[in-house]
Amino acid sequence: MMRWVALALAALLTAATAVAQTLPPPAVKARSTATIPLRGATIAYDAEAGLVPVASRPGHPDATAGYISYTVRGADRPVLFVFNGGPGAASAYLHMGALGPKRARVPQDPATPLPAAAAIGDNPDTLLDIADLVFLDPPGTGFSSVAADADTGFYRSVKGDADAVAQAARAWLAAHGRSGAPLYILGESYGTIRAAAMVDALREQDPALKLRGVLLLGQALNMIETSQRPGNVVTYPVALPTLAAIACYHGVRPLPCTPDGSAREASAYAEAYLAALFRGRALDPATRAAVATRLAALTGIPREWYLAHDLRISKERFRVELLRAKGRVLGRYDARYTAPRAADAGDTVGPDAFSGVSDLYATAVIGQLAAIGVADPAAYRVLAPGGGDWRYGSGDSPFNDWPFMARLERAMAAEPALRLFVGTGLYDLTTTVGAADYLFAQSSLPPARYRNRRYPAGHVAYSDDASWAMLMRDLRAFITAGAAR
Repeated sequence: MMRWVALALAALLTAATAVAQTLPPPAVKARSTATIPLRGATIAYDAEAGLVPVASRPGHPDATAGYISYTVRGADRPVLFVFNGGPGAASAYLHMGALGPKRARVPQDPATPLPAAAAIGDNPDTLLDIADLVFLDPPGTGFSSVAADADTGFYRSVKGDADAVAQAARAWLAAHGRSGAPLYILGESYGTIRAAAMVDALREQDPALKLRGVLLLGQALNMIETSQRPGNVVTYPVALPTLAAIACYHGVRPLPCTPDGSAREASAYAEAYLAALFRGRALDPATRAAVATRLAALTGIPREWYLAHDLRISKERFRVELLRAKGRVLGRYDARYTAPRAADAGDTVGPDAFSGVSDLYATAVIGQLAAIGVADPAAYRVLAPGGGDWRYGSGDSPFNDWPFMARLERAMAAEPALRLFVGTGLYDLTTTVGAADYLFAQSSLPPARYRNRRYPAGHVAYSDDASWAMLMRDLRAFITAGAAR
């Protein structure tokens, strides 16, 4: 029996290697060289933009995925694959906001009117000195495409999307002679789900690849907390630290307070809050009143609101209620930003007050593509609409779950060298710091295998310069520590 298993594994490895060797090569759109002063040295690097054919089934290429890569010649070092989320977003935000050799700087005061375009300059904290950077654009985003006769259901699913991006990553590695390099995957927002699924896809497509780290910004692995199902009593204590931090930031909590201290104070109260919600209608009036008073002190939402709404407020409703008296609505992706509240606004409102900052990164990437030498940079699609029919893989069932963390834990159990990094913005009302803490509280991972960091900004934590500097130090330390293993 053991001999049969060994032979089967050998055959699998041989097949995977054969597939890796026959991957279609990338079609290069542009290639150029440049230098950047970085950490006391001048580094010369190659910039390249291209497309890779990907297939929804073997032998049937029906889409392309895009990439923009920055590499240092002759260097045998890690490769960091980077992508944003959406679903349906290109990698422009992480590219121009945090990691690329050029960075767009946005105004630092959330109350400052935004310019038509961001100032762009050398990125003094790019990781290009320790890793090659490959920004991946899933099919349909960037310059990539999906054929008219393609299996769109495949590309609009967690599994198919991750499989396609994994194909693109492997093709890039093969074309650049880097298939033996230590690999790191960094995803943001929905990209954190893609990253977890991509680990499985890469291990299935080529088990010989050296996966060493998964880095998640604005994690959504525990989607139940991100989506905040109204009847799930756990989700309200999980969101409470973020609400308290935001209330302090906007001066609605009684002073003195600090946002981080408020978040920790709310975390300490979360267990008692959960116990009260669990008791529901059986909770005695005196305890109910005491809980409402405590919640009001933490979040700035009146005691009467909590008494009238079963001691709970959703993240979305909090956006509307916190600054109602001032006629303002909080940003969903960064609650430091606010917008006027329309007279006819209901329980939910949009567009998001932070959207203008995201648009600055989307505009900045066009100039960077032109600098690389791309002939048609304006054709780059930062957002590809149509994610409403996205399939998360759980089926249409009242028992739905999204076990994305579980699949990552299984992969990490099979690969002892694989580690996990999670970073979350304190003012992010979508993927909250409490959700990240809860993710690890429910995880089987030993503390030595992961890092859980929080930053004084929103979902796009790198839009704030101080937060971005902290984030880059943490990412650098994480990758450097992996290289030492």
